[in-house]
Amino acid sequence: MTRAFWKYYLDLTKFNLGLSLLVTFAKSPAEGILLFLTGGMILSLLAYEYFHRNEYYLYHNLGFTRIRLVLTAWLFNLGISSLLGAFFMLLG
Repeated sequence: MTRAFWKYYLDLTKFNLGLSLLVTFAKSPAEGILLFLTGGMILSLLAYEYFHRNEYYLYHNLGFTRIRLVLTAWLFNLGISSLLGAFFMLLG
C-alpha cells in the first residue's frame, strides 16, 4: 500500500473509531466492533465526503478509484474487527 492510501485510511478511521469507541463504552464491545465494521464505516464515509471531498481528486490522480479506496479500507476494518472479536471471545 502506498502512503496516500494510509492517509486516506487514517482520515476515514478517525471518524469511525470515535463513534465505535463511544458505543463500546456505552453498550458493549460486541456492538462497538459491529458498528466499526458496518454503520460506523458508512457514517465515516459520509463525514469524509463532507469534510474532505476535494481530496478524492488527489487519489484519482494517483490512480486510486473511490471504490478501490473504500473496499480496501473496509477489508482492513474487517481484519481488525475479526481480531478484536476473537480477542473479546477469548476474554469472556
